[in-house]
Amino acid sequence: MESLILHGHYDPRLVALSCAIAVFASFASLNLAGRIRSSGGTARLAWLGGAAVALGGGIWSMHFVAMLSLSMPVTVSYEFWWTAASMLLAILAVAAGYALIAFGSLQPARLLLAGLVTGVGVAVMHYSGMAAMIMRATISYDRTLFIASVLIAVTAAAAALWLSFRLQGLMMKLGASVIMGAAIAGMHFTGMAAATFQLCLTADPLVADGLDPRLLAVTIAGATFMILSLGLASALFDQRLAQQALADAEKLTRSERRFRALVSASSDIIAVLDAEGRVVYDSPAVKQILGYGKDTLIGRPFAELAIPEDEDAASGLIRRLLEDRADRVSGEIRCRAQSGATVDLEFVGINRLDDPDVGGLIVNLHDITDRNRVADELRSAKARAESANESKSKFLANISHELRTPLNAIIGFSEVLKAQSLGPAGDERYVGYAEDIYRSGKYLLTVINSLLDYTRAESGHLRLENILVDPMAEARICLRLFEEQVAAKMLDLQIAPVTEDFMLMLDRGKLRQVLNNLISNAVRFTPDHGRVMLAARLTPERACEIIVEDNGIGMTEAEIAAALQPFNRLDLSRGLDGGSLGLPMAKALVELHGGRLEISSTRHSGTLVKIVLPGDRVKYVAAADRPTQGTIRLVAKS
Repeated sequence: MESLILHGHYDPRLVALSCAIAVFASFASLNLAGRIRSSGGTARLAWLGGAAVALGGGIWSMHFVAMLSLSMPVTVSYEFWWTAASMLLAILAVAAGYALIAFGSLQPARLLLAGLVTGVGVAVMHYSGMAAMIMRATISYDRTLFIASVLIAVTAAAAALWLSFRLQGLMMKLGASVIMGAAIAGMHFTGMAAATFQLCLTADPLVADGLDPRLLAVTIAGATFMILSLGLASALFDQRLAQQALADAEKLTRSERRFRALVSASSDIIAVLDAEGRVVYDSPAVKQILGYGKDTLIGRPFAELAIPEDEDAASGLIRRLLEDRADRVSGEIRCRAQSGATVDLEFVGINRLDDPDVGGLIVNLHDITDRNRVADELRSAKARAESANESKSKFLANISHELRTPLNAIIGFSEVLKAQSLGPAGDERYVGYAEDIYRSGKYLLTVINSLLDYTRAESGHLRLENILVDPMAEARICLRLFEEQVAAKMLDLQIAPVTEDFMLMLDRGKLRQVLNNLISNAVRFTPDHGRVMLAARLTPERACEIIVEDNGIGMTEAEIAAALQPFNRLDLSRGLDGGSLGLPMAKALVELHGGRLEISSTRHSGTLVKIVLPGDRVKYVAAADRPTQGTIRLVAKS
């Protein structure tokens, strides 16, 4: 058997096509591989499979397009199983390399191992594809070029894997695809340069049937179309994902800027603690409140910020946060500032350990040092005021007792002189003087008693004797004291009829004291021929209103407020003055019964005063039982 070396030539168009396929396959693979490490679960496997099919299938397509570009003076066909096995080998080799990198780190040793596995796999694919050739010739290889082709395959594979997981951006991927495509083509044509084809001269050549080059061309066209479609789809999808990622990143950046601006502008300290209670983040307000610089507190246990007396309280708040992950936890702690001063802080915390965006305990600390200082001062002032008020009440009670003792003697002796119990006075003027002394003494005793009652009411020491009282009957009794003044001024005195049968549970003496004051003011400040009206009625809420109304000189809002202040005398008009203890005493006695005193008045148009008593003091009675003498039968009314 003799043999001759065969020489072939390449079709430049098909060579260019093979290189283009290698470049485009590299581009598709780079786009798909870039998603492998950023995905998880089945999605990661899907991206890995797509990248392996794109690059492995692309290398296989490039190989056989390049083989078809070679024309030799013998008929060539391809054995089916070897051809199919070469494609599978290429895909599996690339998948193995991607898996080594995707599920591990990009350390040089691991990268070299992945490049070796992939490169050897690609080289095996190339030479198994060469072995699939069926022709009247044998193939031998130059050892040096053979080794060179394998090294090129390993180097190209390592570079491809590294670039797949490193590059970002379309232009960088395009540049890397050109480099990778050139390396794949270089590996292929180096391997082809290593091959020597020798014609077999036999009498009866045996050439087995294989794949027709035209059928192989169709197969390669289909595989290439699949790879091109995969690459185009991956490019479009990658662009869409990149745009979405860019938009999300911009939103995240804006949100982060907004968050930082809000936190920086907050006057409260915002801190994040880990599960051990250590500070992992603190806001800029920590500088202005506690005086600590940036990151000074990072890593320190939060409880250490509290003064020694409050460390247990701070630790307790953290424990409550860890134990109860739903509710907010609040409290107060005192912390030591960097200057050594003690700062009172209001603590509000919430557990966000399960939130992947936070992963910690969020704590808000509000400076309440000034608020607590003011509250302490107010409490001290209140205590001092209460003590002073108590001292005043005791002083007034003592002085009232001291004044009443000689005053009672003055009143008693003036009454003896007035009645001439020991014989004629000798001069009628003495009797008149005794009358003046008696009247002045009685008025002074009334003032002293009112002063004592007012201080008792103000301090809450005045006690009520609650009995059933007919308010209008008491009003009529009080009016008898002013009959002379009413007649002298020719006033129109009106008493409105009561439309419902009710009585009040209250202190009769205190009610008379209030009514006497209000009627006295109405008569005194109503001009001649004026009108004074008294009424009692129930409101829709079943409270009781006792009304004293006149059309006298009236008061402004400022004068009403002044008249309700004790020991404040008003010069209303024409020498008439009002105030002192009358209205303040009436107001205090009404409030002692749980009611309120309402005054509405207009200058020169009169005054309306309401005694409003709560519904629980209203008791309904039978009409026949309204007289206050004898047994009173109560009736129920809705």
